[in-house]
Amino acid sequence: MVTVETNSTFDAQQVEDIVEHARANILRMALYQSTRDPELKRMPLTKVSLRGGAFFGYELSEEDAKTVRAKARDFLMSGEASKERPLPTDAEQREMMHLLTGEEITDELFAFGREELALEDFSRKADWTDGKPSIPEGFSVAVIGAGASGIVAGVQLEQLGIPYEVFERQSEAGGTWQLNHYPEARVDTSSFLYQFKFVKNYPWPEYFAPQSEVKKYIEHVARDFGVDKHITFDTELKHAVFNEQTKLWDIELHHRDGSVDKRSVNAIISGAGQFSTPRFPDIEGLSKFAGTKLHTTAWDDSFDPKGKRIAVIGNGSTGVQLMPGLAKAADFVYQLQRTPQWVSPMEQYREKISTEVRWLFDNMPFYWNWYCYYSQVTTDAMQNAQEYDREWQANGGSISEANDGLKQSLTTYIQDKLGSRPDLIAKVLPDYAPLARRLIVDNGWYDALLRDNVALVTDGIARFTEHGIETTAGELLEIDAVVFAAGFDVSKYLWPTEYVGRGGATMESIWTEDGPRAYLGLTVPGFPNLFIFYGPNAQPRSGAFLSWVEVWSRYAVQGVIHVLEQGISAIDVREEVFREYNRELDAHNDILIWENEAPADKNYYVNSFGRQNVHWTFRNDEYFKRVAALNPADFDEI
Repeated sequence: MVTVETNSTFDAQQVEDIVEHARANILRMALYQSTRDPELKRMPLTKVSLRGGAFFGYELSEEDAKTVRAKARDFLMSGEASKERPLPTDAEQREMMHLLTGEEITDELFAFGREELALEDFSRKADWTDGKPSIPEGFSVAVIGAGASGIVAGVQLEQLGIPYEVFERQSEAGGTWQLNHYPEARVDTSSFLYQFKFVKNYPWPEYFAPQSEVKKYIEHVARDFGVDKHITFDTELKHAVFNEQTKLWDIELHHRDGSVDKRSVNAIISGAGQFSTPRFPDIEGLSKFAGTKLHTTAWDDSFDPKGKRIAVIGNGSTGVQLMPGLAKAADFVYQLQRTPQWVSPMEQYREKISTEVRWLFDNMPFYWNWYCYYSQVTTDAMQNAQEYDREWQANGGSISEANDGLKQSLTTYIQDKLGSRPDLIAKVLPDYAPLARRLIVDNGWYDALLRDNVALVTDGIARFTEHGIETTAGELLEIDAVVFAAGFDVSKYLWPTEYVGRGGATMESIWTEDGPRAYLGLTVPGFPNLFIFYGPNAQPRSGAFLSWVEVWSRYAVQGVIHVLEQGISAIDVREEVFREYNRELDAHNDILIWENEAPADKNYYVNSFGRQNVHWTFRNDEYFKRVAALNPADFDEI
């Protein structure tokens, strides 16, 4: 049963005003779930093209939207909203998902979608097969990292009563959101995607949460589920060796005070992630530069840009977020650009969530659920723009209708923003397909380029001097400070830990052929009871990253459950399963744009071997089918 408690009393006019702030189609589905009003079911939809057809929305007619709002007002005023209601059956949920968009809901889309709709308390909870077994004395799981991945792994283990400890090399929880606290840092996907579905209706203050709020959220989850009591901070896992005699992992923990702790654990879940190892450009003369040196992963909060001349190196997500704010305070800013990026507008970016919308989340049953689900669904179409359409190409198109439409939409946006400066348009307009590299959200970057105190520099850096930067064109840029917004070394998946598996093999020794690989991005043959979150080829092609962290945590903890229930020491993914999966993964790369449409040496999606090493190549629903539950047949028991 589901109960929604209204927390405020409003008169009819106030409620009518509030429902005007609702998205009508989402409100329709929340209301239909509560009332099963047949008129709501019959309302037709218009599929609205967004970003040139790379995304789609699903909208009601103005008249139907008016009807929905009136019905919602009456429903909320009647007191019906506070009544208990049973969860809909799977068949009912599937029907409602179809009603939201009018699109076909396949078995695979439904399986993932019902978890995204999140009507259950914990739709992705790992659980015992037949009650909790006796856990051997001394059994423990080491969780590496207290970012989002490590915390949700801890939540799963905490719910099951499996002993665990979380080791975090920083002094506080938050992971990348603790590490990156530079000005203007924020998520570039909706807060309603970037959240766990087992935490209901978290009161986000903005549609795209700033860094401080995401860190606060992760800390809230850790505290609310009791994970915070299991975290040891300022502690780094340096070395982990699988002991083939004891079938345990012998680990070496280095504490910030210089002490070293050696112990053995039964399993390791690594939440080190992709974005944990900062990348510093190797530039001649940097040590000679006498000014301030800043990296976005180690920001000095005492730094005051007022009156300074600053060089910003990098125009990816970080640089584009950071530069406009610096430009407002600094005397002058040089934006150094190596490669043009597709910098996109984003509706509601930096917009606060109104009190009216917050009231709807708190008082309209299921509005939050359908809002979150709709946020996921409307981003799924982006996968079309990542794939070649050979028929479209044969008829003269470049990539696909979706990708070409996105390119035209973004080009028009750039031209509208910089129309008075054709010289800037020529410099910033990429010559490769959108989505071949990460799409960047505009934080006022184009507007900042038009400022009198900002110069876009596209010449390379020859060297640093004592007081500035000398470009390859021979120009000397006199500066007081340099900001490195150069991103991360995403090939260092498990840094700084050296893992030694069976037979003395290290990850580095088995990843020499064409870069890091894993089965489902989660586990590697020869490394029993080791699970990697956000591992090789494990970035979602679209949508809700933290939802996938939940999926991975269920899978990994199901592995631990299997070990305990079967009374065995460890499981090790079979070599043939690993190889077949990676063969399929590589085959799917042939239809995707990442390896061919942007310079490989300037695209972090592609590793030094020329292989796309970041995203999974399957559609999200197909990958979910593979990773939704651990299959014991994929593993050897040891």
